[in-house]
Amino acid sequence: MPLIKIPKHYLVSQDEDSITVDVPESILLNWQRDYEKITKAKGILKDKKKEILTHLNTLRQEWDE
Repeated sequence: MPLIKIPKHYLVSQDEDSITVDVPESILLNWQRDYEKITKAKGILKDKKKEILTHLNTLRQEWDE
């Protein structure tokens, strides 16, 4: 779950369980684009995890020699 920082002037109300904010749509669109980029990057890394770990192990072996 991503963490987001919201300026206090957008705060409408808060209680023990939640906060309510009123943010402009332009900010929401930026967050959505950023989240899509992060999701895409995570997907790329997940797909290449085996290759990355194999390469890392190869580097470790070279350093140990």
